[in-house]
Amino acid sequence: MSTEVMFVAIAGMGTFLLMIHIIGKAETDKARVKAAGSEDTEGMKRLLTDNTAEISRLRARVEVLERLATDGDRRLAGDIERLRSEQRV
Repeated sequence: MSTEVMFVAIAGMGTFLLMIHIIGKAETDKARVKAAGSEDTEGMKRLLTDNTAEISRLRARVEVLERLATDGDRRLAGDIERLRSEQRV
């Protein structure tokens, strides 16, 4: 297995674990808001907005990882370098 493929696999696993953490946090937050009372609709709306935004960011990351994992080695190396450059900016 090449280094690039291993990098993408590890990044994918990390993203998956992050998604599991966020889902667990969302469930905890939802239970906390529910315990505060059903009149806390603002809290639920805020929670829903935050979770929706986070899920969108994670989906975008997963799409990038899937694309990197399925492209050829030459494109993979170029994409990894481009992503590294974008993170530094």
